[in-house]
Parts: sequence; structure tokens; C-alpha cells
Amino acid sequence: LDPIQKLFLDSIRLYSTKSQSAGGLVDPGSDYDRNLAEEVAKLQRLFGGGDLTTFPEFKFTGDEVQVLLVQSES
Repeated sequence: LDPIQKLFLDSIRLYSTKSQSAGGLVDPGSDYDRNLAEEVAKLQRLFGGGDLTTFPEFKFTGDEVQVLLVQSES
């Protein structure tokens, strides 16, 4: 590796280590935290609240869908 590639790989490894120890973004800052809180609040207002970190559960009611088999005439 040339020195620039080594420096690049070292910085990626350092960032990976920091992000794993932080459990997310490295040094996100107060602006990021404030913007994230605002966006989460906006989404909760738009979509009726609830936990936005989990995938929603869908419950379908109504008639069963009937499968029709179509045979082509050759």
C-alpha cells in the first residue's frame, strides 16, 4: 500500500472502532440531535404517534383472495 492508501484505511478503521463504541454516529453534535428530535416529533404528529423504531404490524380483514388457475389452449 502506498502511504495515502494506508492513511485512508487507518482512518476508516478508526471511524469503525469509534462508531461501534458509540453505538451509532461518531460525534453527531447538538444540531444533529435537535434535528433528529424535530423530525421524529413531526413524523409522530403525521402518523399518529407510536414507536417509530419498530416495523408496523398489518392486519388484513375481509374476504379471502381466490386463486384462479388459467390454462392456455395450445
